[in-house]
Amino acid sequence: MNKTLLLLCILSLSFSAFAQKISWGPKISISSPTLKLSDLSSIGMENQAVSLLDQSNPSIGFQLGIFARASFLGFYVQPEVLLSNSSSEISYSDLSDVENPLDLVGDVKLNKLDVPLLFGKRFFKILRVNGGPVFTLLLSQNVNQPNNTAKEIETNYKDSTVGAQLGIGLDLAIVTIDLRYEIALQNISEGLTIGDTQFAADQRLNQILLSVGMKF
Repeated sequence: MNKTLLLLCILSLSFSAFAQKISWGPKISISSPTLKLSDLSSIGMENQAVSLLDQSNPSIGFQLGIFARASFLGFYVQPEVLLSNSSSEISYSDLSDVENPLDLVGDVKLNKLDVPLLFGKRFFKILRVNGGPVFTLLLSQNVNQPNNTAKEIETNYKDSTVGAQLGIGLDLAIVTIDLRYEIALQNISEGLTIGDTQFAADQRLNQILLSVGMKF
């Protein structure tokens, strides 16, 4: 991932060298991340006491950082550096009582550094479309356990992942507005353990992002 990020940065810097206009500024985003789990399977079926569920309700997250935009002949490149805070749910069923299984939800809070590198096209001077990769570095994670269970959740999230963003934007004087959809291109976890039960699962964190910034 580091080599890919370096190559894209070199390309964006080369584009900036020929840019007709360069602007920058702060931005803040509200996100609605959803954790999607697929290909669920438990490792070691003996004495299984938990059943992992694949549904996850959307939650609210935030991003805060800076962006730069280099424009040339109606096209532009826009790198960003953002501190991101998001939460997601891990839903499972406790099978300790076979006759009355208990459905529970663990809340996972993630602090990340997101580095999108977007390439776009302008229309009518105010409308934009863009897309590109986003590189994510995990800074910290915290799992809030359900109060009514003693089973510990271990998420084993990866330190870095790659995703992609697609979106549209609007420029109104110095105000810039963006609406994007981010899709995870990689499984974000090496596996999941709840209590004594281990799971292999493809976990991907997708999100909708609405941001407002000021450009100078």
